[in-house]
Parts: sequence; C-alpha cells; structure tokens
Amino acid sequence: MNSWKTQLIQTCPDTTFRENESLAHHTTVGIGGPAELFCIVTSKDECTKVLQAAVGLKIPTTVLGWGANTLIADRGIAGLVIKNTASEIRVLTEQPTASSATAIDARWKAATSDSRMPQFQDIDYDENDAERVVVDVDAGAALPVLIQQLVQRGITGLQWFTKIPASLGGAVVNNIHGGTHYISEFIASVTVLDASGTTQTLSADQLEFGYDYSRFHHSNEFILSVRLQLFRGDQQRAQQVITDWSRQKQKQPARSLGCVFQNISVEEQAQLSLPTPSIGYLVDQKLHLAGLRIGDAEISQQHAAFIVNTGAATATDYLELLKRIHAAVKVKFGISLKPEIFFKGFKPEELAFITQL
Repeated sequence: MNSWKTQLIQTCPDTTFRENESLAHHTTVGIGGPAELFCIVTSKDECTKVLQAAVGLKIPTTVLGWGANTLIADRGIAGLVIKNTASEIRVLTEQPTASSATAIDARWKAATSDSRMPQFQDIDYDENDAERVVVDVDAGAALPVLIQQLVQRGITGLQWFTKIPASLGGAVVNNIHGGTHYISEFIASVTVLDASGTTQTLSADQLEFGYDYSRFHHSNEFILSVRLQLFRGDQQRAQQVITDWSRQKQKQPARSLGCVFQNISVEEQAQLSLPTPSIGYLVDQKLHLAGLRIGDAEISQQHAAFIVNTGAATATDYLELLKRIHAAVKVKFGISLKPEIFFKGFKPEELAFITQL
C-alpha cells in the first residue's frame, strides 16, 4: 500500500477505506472506473477530519454526493474519493437575513406540454409572506429525503426541487433549478474547507451563483454544510407541489446523469426562431438524434436531453454521444453547447471538444 494511503488510514482510524472501489456503484448512470482509495463519511465531523488529513498529505481528493451529474472515466479517479452522506438537520432560532439572490435566466420551458400532467406555472406560488426559518444541513443530505423531512416539520421552500437526485452540497455546487426557482434563492451561507485545510463560512453573495454555476466550479473548496433560509409555510400546499411535480418528473429517464447540456439562452432561441430553449427539443425535433446508440449508451427517446445507460455502457460510449450532440448542434445552429454535467478522471484532450471547459 502506498505511503499516503497508510498515513491517511492511520490518521483516520474510525473511517473505513477501500482500494479500487468501483464508482459505477455510486453514480445514477451506473458508469465509472475505480477509485484509487474510497471511503464513505456519515457525519460533518468525520468528513472534516478526512478532508483535513487528505489536504495535509496533499492527496488529490474528489467528493461525491449522490453521483447524479458526474461522468467518471473508465480509468477511474486517482487519489481519494469521499462519498459524503452526512445529513444532520439543525433548525436555528436566529432571524434570517434579507435575501441577496439575483435574478437568473430560468430557461425552464418544456419542449412539449402534456395537458394531463401539472405544468410548473400552474403549481408555482409565492411564499415570501410566510414566517422565515433558518436551517443548517450537512452537505451530504439526500435532497429528496431532506425535502420530505423538512415539510413533515412544517418547513417549506425546497418543494420546487422535488425528485432531483442530488445531495444538498451538489445542489449548491451546480445551483440546481426547479421550474423557475434556483436553490440560490434559499441559501444564506455555506461552511467550506478550503485548500489550506481551514474551515470558513461564505455568504450567499460570495458564491457567484448563475445558471447551473457557482464559485465551486473553479474554487478548490469542499462544502461541509449549508445554511438555508426557508419558511414556516403551508405544509399541505407544499406537499401537493411535491406530489404534482413528482408526476411531471416521472417523464425523465432513469439511469442517466440528468440533462447533459444546458438549454440554450433566450437570445439564441430568438435568433433561431425556436419555440423553446430546450436542448431536448433541438436534439429530438431538429436533429432527429433521439435513439442514437453507441454501445449501451443511448440518447433517450423518452427525453432527448438525457443520455441513458441501457445496459453496460462505458464512459467512452457516453462521451462519444456527447461529442456527436455537441458537433451536430455546432454545425446546424452555430452554437457551442455548455455541459450540465461534470467530468472526473478524463484527460484534457478527451474533453477538448467542449471549449468552455
């Protein structure tokens, strides 16, 4: 065993480490090579201790939450991979501060509408008149579980993100959206561990939130916990949103990484005279690529913004389909799509087709 592995294991004796753990078992798409060293942490304190030890030993470190929007190379990930499942909820008594959230282009319109299903604009409502409540949550909390736990306690606000497979930390990293809402609307601050191994608190206005974007796309920081500004809202109405929005989300394919590219901008939609900014619409209705397969990776016929693993797809298969979509949109529309997923374990030349990376 390498010396850094031995030192890390000795420094963190209460954590179980495994070598060459298949990461396919820790992603929603079921794709990914091995982690050189892997562990699961179950508390904020354990996560902090392992991260500080890894930083001190200068070990390359990757943190996974739900593994819902990360494509991991077939060769796997060098260094340490931590799966964070820390999920404690702490309801605070302090008064929330005024929100500093800025308006972000939603790009939420669906390519098609099914009149039998609830549409987001029909279930959206404003909670700003409700009593506010501040909640601290560990970053490894599973978002679907967290939403239900909070609503059961009469705490609302996150119901718009129902059925999104993410940890809370991952949701913040990519500033997830549900309908017209972004999670940045509900963030007061985050506690992080920085590149020096020091914990610090960052306020919402320091997080550089944008469409599918935050400072964590470029900073070498790990989120430990998130302070949320939520509501003592209408519990029954929030539960109805969860029910209605869950039905709508059933249209989205399983065994995928979610939408692989961001929707185009409103300006690009107008220039191209398209009825929707949906990337799924472009891929399906304009490029007719739905159903295209490479190996066991397939552009979903259910929703063409998704690439699904139909069996034993490899990361190489998946990446090749991404390249096909990117190239086709570039040739036909002159647009360079931006990825909505993260890539781990790949060489720079393998991702050169995406100029924004």
